[in-house]
Amino acid sequence: MSDIEIIGSGIAGLIAIILFLIWRNSQSGKSYRDFPKIVKRISTHYMRNVMIPDAVEGSSFIDWLILTPRGVLIISQKPYKGLIFASENISHWTQVLDRRSYSFDNPLRQLEVDVVTIKSLIPGIPVKGYVVFDRDSFFPKGKPKIVLTLKEIKQNISVFREGEIKEELLIAWDKLQQTLKEGTEEDRGYGGMNSVSNYS
Repeated sequence: MSDIEIIGSGIAGLIAIILFLIWRNSQSGKSYRDFPKIVKRISTHYMRNVMIPDAVEGSSFIDWLILTPRGVLIISQKPYKGLIFASENISHWTQVLDRRSYSFDNPLRQLEVDVVTIKSLIPGIPVKGYVVFDRDSFFPKGKPKIVLTLKEIKQNISVFREGEIKEELLIAWDKLQQTLKEGTEEDRGYGGMNSVSNYS
């Protein structure tokens, strides 16, 4: 094989790798972009990027508030892919991607605060929270029950929709809409995604 053929083969291999990385990243981004479609299949009543006043930090955000026949659903969306090592009782979880590991805060802590906050605004109304990870995330050591992958939440759409939304829930939802404000992705400072630098 000539030097030109060797160089050409190397360039072709490099192009193939680059195209694969672009495709993989576009699929992960697609998972995030497709989530609004899933929300709309669950309910026509929802709020996104909900701003929660915080006396210390100014404000925090809830990714999704969704009204269902069972009550108000809180979704904290985490677009992390790869291997996720998670447990309810540890302060930091670990993501392993491309043989590198990244640490991030246990999202259940903030979710618990969010649930308590929403419950305080609509006493007596059921409020349930879930953390939803990318469809390409895997939990080799297991995961808490309130942690779902994108695939799992799609499989449970019919469960979330089951029944009719009662009047008392609609009244509570109206109160939330009057009390809380939807922010923009720019308000959040990172495009609306609870992500870290390794998202892309």
